[in-house]
Amino acid sequence: AQNEETKGTVGQVSLRHAAVAAGLGAFGSNNLVVHPRFGCRAVFTAILTDLEILPDPPVAENPCTACGLCVQGCPGKALDEPGRTDVMKCVKSNMPYGLSGAIRFWGKYGEVSAAERKGMLRDPNFWRLYQAGHIGPQYFCFTCMNVCPVGRKATA
Repeated sequence: AQNEETKGTVGQVSLRHAAVAAGLGAFGSNNLVVHPRFGCRAVFTAILTDLEILPDPPVAENPCTACGLCVQGCPGKALDEPGRTDVMKCVKSNMPYGLSGAIRFWGKYGEVSAAERKGMLRDPNFWRLYQAGHIGPQYFCFTCMNVCPVGRKATA
């Protein structure tokens, strides 16, 4: 929920946990859901309903190979403890154009001249900030997704 305690980093429904409960994968070393076919390169969304829908059974075997590449390659060093992600370290590294970036931008915007404001709005950093505002916060890291060998097609 968007509140002071979580600083906007936690949603009201954990789609990762819902995906595991629905039989779509299991948690990997990077604490992302690892799907047997797609690895951790699957992004989940949900529709909340009161329909009675039977989930698939849990995956029989965790597809994560525990190779450690995600932990070693974590740019935010957010995976130091097994089974735990330091969300603030992850967010600072993974979402430079998130809420803290927006606060910095608009704080500076209010302190500069009109000419400097025009320049700020034409700067690629603002465009990235604008785009990130439309995408919203996501709990994944492209580095974790890229280094994970699970779900990669064999090359000839």
